[in-house]
Amino acid sequence: MLNNDLYPYIFRRKSFHLFRGTGTDIVTIQELREIESAWRTFGTLYPDIRTALRIVPSSKVHFRRDAEYCILIYSEKKDNYLLNAGYMGEQLDLYLVSRGIGTLWFGIGKPDEPSYDGLDHVIMIAIRKVNDGSLFRKNMYKAKRKPSEEIWQGDPFGLAEIARFAPSACNSQPWYVKSEAGTLTVFRYKKPGKRGIMPAGAVGYFNRIDIGIFLCFLEIIMAEKEISAARELFIDAGDEEYTPVAKYTIG
Repeated sequence: MLNNDLYPYIFRRKSFHLFRGTGTDIVTIQELREIESAWRTFGTLYPDIRTALRIVPSSKVHFRRDAEYCILIYSEKKDNYLLNAGYMGEQLDLYLVSRGIGTLWFGIGKPDEPSYDGLDHVIMIAIRKVNDGSLFRKNMYKAKRKPSEEIWQGDPFGLAEIARFAPSACNSQPWYVKSEAGTLTVFRYKKPGKRGIMPAGAVGYFNRIDIGIFLCFLEIIMAEKEISAARELFIDAGDEEYTPVAKYTIG
């Protein structure tokens, strides 16, 4: 399970679709170095999948929403590499919030370098320093998310009501959890015939990243609540309505 130091920032993080009124403070060179160092400390679902990040000025990726920088995440292409990137990227997201830095997962951004150190670009996160803490989320429960009963079956273990606020591409929330006999099975849920505003070819790509983000949320909450569990991962290579991705055996 992940360290629960990031738990309080689940309630404060939000997507800065516009970095307006954030003040004149900047992300310092020292902070950029610390972000790069922090990445190497984050938990991973697959230690054998190599990852890296680059931090570039937002102008290099044609980001027009007043971000200072964009953090580009790169990975080897192996089974479940998107799941792994989302899992690590959400730790980065929450770490940045803990440092007073606003974030936005930016899925449509075009990297200035599509590959780096033999790795392929996966996704990027736009960032900007926020000098007014009140601009972060004040009441997470006002955010628009599916109700717990729509994403969770069985005993919620005190997890569902918080985990459902994990961010996802176009707020698609592509997760479903089945709780039974002391186990939690997490599925990637694909609603038949529905993809929102995402291009059809992009849905599976981004929703696999989303599931990694959800697992990060789920494990941070479990650590906070001192719920120990053994994790088993499944290769997500299908396109079913419910695709199992992880199973947690509690106790």
